[in-house]
Formats: sequence, structure tokens, C-alpha cells
Amino acid sequence: MPADAQVIDLEWLSGEARRTLEKNRVALLQRRGTSTRTFVYHAPYRRPMEYPSNLPPIAYPLYKLWWNIKEPFQVRYPHQWTWDSCAHAITLSHLNENMAKEEIESIFEAQELNGFIPHMIWDPTRMHWLDRIARKLNHSPIGSNCLQPPILAAAIERIAPNYMDSGTSDADFVRKLLPGLKKYYSYIQKNRIRSNDGLPEIIISYESKDRSPEYDPVYGAPNTRPVVIGPMVRLLIKYRLMGWNKEKIFASNLFRVKDTLFCCIYAQSLHSMSRLCYSCGEKKEGDLYTQMAQLTETSILSKMYDDSTGLFYSLDAREEKDIQIKIKTFSCLIPLILNNISHEQTERLVYDWLYNPHEFWTSYPVPAEPLSSRPKENNIIWRGLQTWIYTNWFIEKGLRKQGYTRIADELTGKTYSLIKEQGFREYYSSLTGEGFRAEDYGWSTLVLDMVHDLDNVSP
Repeated sequence: MPADAQVIDLEWLSGEARRTLEKNRVALLQRRGTSTRTFVYHAPYRRPMEYPSNLPPIAYPLYKLWWNIKEPFQVRYPHQWTWDSCAHAITLSHLNENMAKEEIESIFEAQELNGFIPHMIWDPTRMHWLDRIARKLNHSPIGSNCLQPPILAAAIERIAPNYMDSGTSDADFVRKLLPGLKKYYSYIQKNRIRSNDGLPEIIISYESKDRSPEYDPVYGAPNTRPVVIGPMVRLLIKYRLMGWNKEKIFASNLFRVKDTLFCCIYAQSLHSMSRLCYSCGEKKEGDLYTQMAQLTETSILSKMYDDSTGLFYSLDAREEKDIQIKIKTFSCLIPLILNNISHEQTERLVYDWLYNPHEFWTSYPVPAEPLSSRPKENNIIWRGLQTWIYTNWFIEKGLRKQGYTRIADELTGKTYSLIKEQGFREYYSSLTGEGFRAEDYGWSTLVLDMVHDLDNVSP
């Protein structure tokens, strides 16, 4: 039976998602800002070191030394990541609404006074030696100095489906978080939008898709070397020497990208902000966010679109030149989630690229790079033939928004088959479906939200 034609067992999937998130649950007593309390989030993390049963005690010191040296290079994620937590909350909204809200609320406890929220929030109980070095490259004791795709508002709207009813607890939840949300998107507007086009800039690829090939021209070399000696870490060191002063960073023009994924998620979340404000009776603010979203969308649809290929490309914004980075990745498809993309642009994205078996429609779509780019199987994240559940989730939502329900259903079925066959892995081969890197990977539980979009699912 084809992967997209199989019967989907919602009860099994819900149980597996619940088990995975329970396994990854972290209850951390920590001081963040003015609060000291227990924060709950989820992260795939391997068990602490255990000595092999057949190892003689005399060898314990050597084993411990070896384990500590290699610990940072194990596939694990001990800290809290902002857009991962948003994914976890969306899944939890189908399993445990209170826990979904608690995960989102924990993110805001790391918010700085200027509205900034770090892309990674430290868990001080799980720091290894490389973490401690990385922490010294950042000025904050709470988290990193980087952003992450700003999906917060869209996630909150997704997990509070009854927010329009002012008598529900969801409305109270939205009202509680709305001031912090406003500060967060105000921070992005004031600090990351450097021109009048409404497009925010990222200052390092950690803020989007780490080692995606689309950033290679900006770094000046392929980002394929080991991370500790690669261009991202070198750039972090340079920023640390600048004191993480944003004006100096932008003036240096070392890395400035108007990233397609980041900008599309920003536009989507501005629309969510508008609706959240309206739901709380804040019409003036709602109108303002609508205008901001429309400006950002208009700029994406005009400046990032390449008519010769029918794809959207990130912009190299160094020296304010906004040059399209014409490297084909799944990010070129993400404008499907936009409200105002034209029918012609959508048709080309879907039929020339996404649903084309010679491009992105592999046995298990959607790969990081299309087949026509001759990508390779590798373990360098966000490159090659990898399929990621989070990006499939965005594309599935975009397909449904634009009316391509049948293709969205097929993508959901193929994505479900990955989980059924391989479990919740960090990513999968788009050709064979084999899972790679982290196991029990939380954000891959987003397939549960995809499945809830289907009309017919077995109970």
C-alpha cells in the first residue's frame, strides 16, 4: 500500500506522541529574570553517563574522561529551544492543553526587558564543557544572543482555538501573554528591520537553518566542516569581540540575510498578532499588525521571487544590496503559507517544484534540496536529502491554505509513514525513509497536528 494511502491510526499516533514528550519532559527549578520557579519544557536528551557493566573499576577514570570529552558531540539537545517549544506546545494542545500553555509561558520567563527572547535557553544542570565555552561567547546568563524563526504568535493562536470567546480561559491565556508578545515583535521590528521593506534580517545562520547551503555564499565557503571549526563558530567569536553590539554587527556586514523561512514565519505571526489583538478588543493594535504583515508579505512576494525559476530566494542583505541567493532549498517553497501569494506563483511552486518527482516530491518528501541539485545523503543538518517534520508541517499548512487539499493529504500520509516506520527522529532520508540522529525528537510529534487536519482518520 502506498505510504500516502495507508490508514492512519490516530489513537496509536497520539499515544506515541504522548510517550515521546513525557520522556523528554524537563522540570527545571531556575531563576529567570525576577522569577525563581519550576519551568517545564521538553528536549530530547540522552541519559547521564553509566559505566558499562563489564568495565573493571580501575578503568572508571579513563572511561569518565573519554565520555566527558565526547559528550558535546553526542546527538542530544539538553537546553530549551524557542521554536522547538512552540512545536511541542502545538502537539500538546491535542494531548494536554494546560501543559501546552505551560511550555509557552516558560519561554516568556527568559524574555529580556527590550523584548528579546533567545533562541536557546540554558539548562544549567546539563552544561558540558563546550556549552560553558559557548556560554562565554554570549553576554546573557539565561540564553543565547540569537533569535529563532519567530513563530510564537502563530503557535499561541494555534493552541488557543477558542480565544475569540472572551469568556474562556483561552482568552485569559492570550491576554496574559499579549504584552510580552508585543515586546517580542517590537524588538524584531526595531532591531532587525533595517530598511523600509518590512523584512527582518538574521545575523547568523543559527537563527534559521544552521548549515543550509543557501548561506554558503554569505559565509564565503561551504558550511560543511565540523561545527567547532566552521564559519558559524568563527562568526560567534567575532560578534563576542564586538560585545554583541547590534549596530557594530550590522555595520560589519559579515552576515546579513533576509531569510525566506524567517521572513515568511514573521509575516504569518504578524497576522496572528493582529487576530490576537482583535480578540482582546485592541482594534488599533490589530490594524497596525495587519499593515505590518501586508508590508512584509508584499516585499517577500516581490523582492524574493524569481520569475525565471518560479521560486523564492533569501536575500543577501550585506551593504543593503538585497541580492537573491539563488540556491534551491525547501525554503523556496515556504511562501505557500502567505495570505497574498498569487495563484500563478502558487501553481508554479506546487506543480513545477513541490509535486514534481524530479524535484521535491521524493518517496518521502520534502527534502532539504531538490533532486535536480544533485544533493547527497549526509549528516550535516539542513542539507541534502533530509526530510524534516517541522518543514513538512509548514508546507502542509500552506497547501491547505492555498486549496491544494489532496496534495496536503498525500504529504500528511507520507509524513505519518515516516513515524510509523522509524519513530520520532530528528530527520529522515527522503529516498528511503530511514531516520537519523536524535531519537524521540520532540518537534517531529507535529505530525499529530498534521493528521488532525485530515477529514477521515481512524479513531
